[in-house]
Amino acid sequence: MVSQLSFLSVFTIFTFLIAPTIAQQCYGLDGSTLDSSYAPCNPNAKHSGCCATKRTNGSPDICLDNGLCMATNNEQLGMIWQSGCTDKTGQDVACPKMCPDATTDFNGSNPVVAWQVQTCDYGRYCCRAAGDRRSCCGNSSAPEIITDSVGSLLLETTTADTTPSTNKLPHAAASAVSTGKPFEITAVPTGDSCKKERQKIAIVGGTVGGLFGLTVLALVSAIYWMHKRERRQRRLKEHYETQFSQTNAYRKALASTAVSMRTSTSLEEFRPKSSGVVQQ
Repeated sequence: MVSQLSFLSVFTIFTFLIAPTIAQQCYGLDGSTLDSSYAPCNPNAKHSGCCATKRTNGSPDICLDNGLCMATNNEQLGMIWQSGCTDKTGQDVACPKMCPDATTDFNGSNPVVAWQVQTCDYGRYCCRAAGDRRSCCGNSSAPEIITDSVGSLLLETTTADTTPSTNKLPHAAASAVSTGKPFEITAVPTGDSCKKERQKIAIVGGTVGGLFGLTVLALVSAIYWMHKRERRQRRLKEHYETQFSQTNAYRKALASTAVSMRTSTSLEEFRPKSSGVVQQ
């Protein structure tokens, strides 16, 4: 009897320890088994959404409180994903359900492994299948989401405060936050807002470009004017030197003529004058 009780106790403890481990297997939205880089966001729960938090060949994902994932790996930085759940059917309440009809793509036919939650406009999102490069925004058959928030980041706290808090971030890019508490990811203004921002950027860029063009034009004009003035001054100098040399030559000629005239006058003075008597 004692042996049976001991066996039952050991079996109960073994089952208690092993059962959570078995429940921690992650599955894609199509029911396929995900690799070991995926782990449950809440390992203590019976079922939980899964993210690639164990990725070793790149930056790991960050879990959101609703089971979605934020990618931090290279070109996918900041993207929101609905990757899967520990419930193979995906029907458990703990499984992420941001994207409706999570077992098909937005054409309603082929099963998908994961969804990417794409931002379309402020508070408006859509779902497209993983690996699909087409934008799902404006696609009437794509799953659409209207919400002010797509979730809160779940980061391990390193402070003495163990009470979770939720703080709104101004934009969906929350990768720079490192305080270790949940942060709400709010909608990012896009669409018309982005058009207005682009218009502002274009106006500023045009203004800066215009000022730069005027500056270059003024600089070129100044260089041309300086070159023209230098050339004019050089010509004036050459003309002055020519005139000066000609004047000096003229002065020398006058001086030489004057000397010759004075010499001739002096010789005339020393010549004997005639007496006026004519010899027979």
